[in-house]
Amino acid sequence: MNTEGVWSGRWGVTYENQCALRGASVDLKCKYDYTLGNVITRVSWSKAQQVSNRWIQVPLSQLPSSPNHFAYIGDYHGNCDLRINNVQASDQGAYYFNFAATFGKWTSDTYAFLTVRELTTVVEPSVAREGDAVKLTCKSGCPETKKISWFKDGRLVRRPQFQASREDAGSYSCAIQGEETVRSASVALNVHYQPTNVSVSVNPEHIIAGSGVNLTCISDANPAADNYTWYKRTEPTGSHSRVHVGSGQVLSLPSMESSHCGLYVCYVRNSLGEGNSPEVVLTMAAGQHGSQSLPILAGVGLLLFVALVAVLLLFWRKQKSEADKKTHLVSRLHGGASNPEEPTETIYSDIHTPPPSPPPVSDPYSPPASRGKNTPKSSEAEIIYTTVTIKPRDRRAAQHKNSWSKGGADDSSVIYSSVAKSSR
Repeated sequence: MNTEGVWSGRWGVTYENQCALRGASVDLKCKYDYTLGNVITRVSWSKAQQVSNRWIQVPLSQLPSSPNHFAYIGDYHGNCDLRINNVQASDQGAYYFNFAATFGKWTSDTYAFLTVRELTTVVEPSVAREGDAVKLTCKSGCPETKKISWFKDGRLVRRPQFQASREDAGSYSCAIQGEETVRSASVALNVHYQPTNVSVSVNPEHIIAGSGVNLTCISDANPAADNYTWYKRTEPTGSHSRVHVGSGQVLSLPSMESSHCGLYVCYVRNSLGEGNSPEVVLTMAAGQHGSQSLPILAGVGLLLFVALVAVLLLFWRKQKSEADKKTHLVSRLHGGASNPEEPTETIYSDIHTPPPSPPPVSDPYSPPASRGKNTPKSSEAEIIYTTVTIKPRDRRAAQHKNSWSKGGADDSSVIYSSVAKSSR
């Protein structure tokens, strides 16, 4: 203790040692005295640090820490408490309080020691069988006893002692009540039990003769099941006659046959015991033995349908082509338009009606019978001469027209025809 400038023996500082949990906040309790007539002008805290193999007091303001890590909560009249927020392991050590007044100053040679501990969860036993008693314990290392809160997988647990079940398996941690944000590291509870809820799944559900079938055995077990045995019943339901048909979690039947139909059961075992599934019926629906030919028949039917459609289409196109030819021919005969790619054929006709013939003169020398017989009457047939001119279809026809045309110089071909107008 340094009493420089002190003129009274009442100067001094008293402390209380503290134990704090990592992550929590702690107050270092401290009181100081000085003689009357002084006014406190400065207060400060420091921490013992080892430098070059010797311990020295280093002001807290010079230590690496967050801005609000250290906070003076005392006063200038005798209370010198220090609060440390979010305590870390590096905060453990000796702390000194120093002050100065108008007529002296005080440097402590005693200190307050801070111990930093962590909450520790203990689960006994950590591996339990279903039905065993389990106890949870929270240890802090600090002498002060406080109420503890328990958590399983982040949810509050009300009982630190219980009979283990598979639902109790999980991770447990503890915290001080009122400081639940500061929790211990999690500790796992592992609950073992024999196989239960054994079942069998069949794939595919609808079985076809000749196809592959897989039977898979599923169960709840801890530790996991390590032995699977398959049996098939050979006698009616109610008997105990079974035949071993396979091992392993999956029973495979590469090609389904009628002899494979029946009742199947799976037995599962781990280190704690055994369980079995209900019996599963494996069967094929009636009429499925020939079902493999269905795709072939369907394919043949489709081919026949396509062929029939093709034949009908060809027949329709042929009928349409013949109808088009007839229509074209009729159009040409009636002067209709021909194919646009062919030259148009034009028929010119000149029809001349001759003037009525003068009445015949009686030949005095002809016999009377002859005159009456050969004299035409107005009702007798008249002869009409018609000229029809036909243009050639193409240039080649025009080149050869002189070889058969009459008149030579005329490019048109003249056809003479006689039309007899019948008498009425």
